[in-house]
Amino acid sequence: MARPHPGRPLALAAVLAVAVGALAGCSSGGPATPDAVDSAGDFPTHAVSTGADCLAPQVLTALGFDADQSPRAVVHPDAPDAGPVPDGFAAVSAVLCSTGETLTDASGRWAAVTARRLEGDVAPLVRALTPWATAPATSATSSCAPGAVRTDLWLVDALGAALRVALPGDGCGELPVAVTDGLDTLVAVDVEHYPITLVEPRATASPSED
Repeated sequence: MARPHPGRPLALAAVLAVAVGALAGCSSGGPATPDAVDSAGDFPTHAVSTGADCLAPQVLTALGFDADQSPRAVVHPDAPDAGPVPDGFAAVSAVLCSTGETLTDASGRWAAVTARRLEGDVAPLVRALTPWATAPATSATSSCAPGAVRTDLWLVDALGAALRVALPGDGCGELPVAVTDGLDTLVAVDVEHYPITLVEPRATASPSED
């Protein structure tokens, strides 16, 4: 048997140390550091969440709700800020969070958030979002007209990692045709409605007269 080269064990140990460190970083459940990047080295992993969530506090705020004053909103983890679609993120589906729906129960009428999970060819949607990568924020959460539909969008990769995407006008009002066309090419495979704010309490019955 040939004797190993004297420098080989040290080199091998260095390679193994790097590999173990990389695996430890991937398996860690804690938040990524601000300068962390994905395996392709293209974008910060702290911008990616473990799943799309239409009830995250930051999403509810973007949709015009007061997350702290929404009694029916379940406590959800924080969501990353919305941003541009990075080159290294391979989206295979999308989750669209939107307002405009109402739900009625024994308590009255609720303003709701609708979550639509969309599947299909996401390439047209991603291309349509590209021009908004460097668009300045418009603070639509404070200036959006009352009653205007608001939207928040997530892109999801094959492993379930989700990225909040910046929308034109911060998702206030109608989206550009290219974006809506990209959304229309996708198929809604799951739709959920979540009551958030009670906007019209049910009137209590008046006592009957003798």
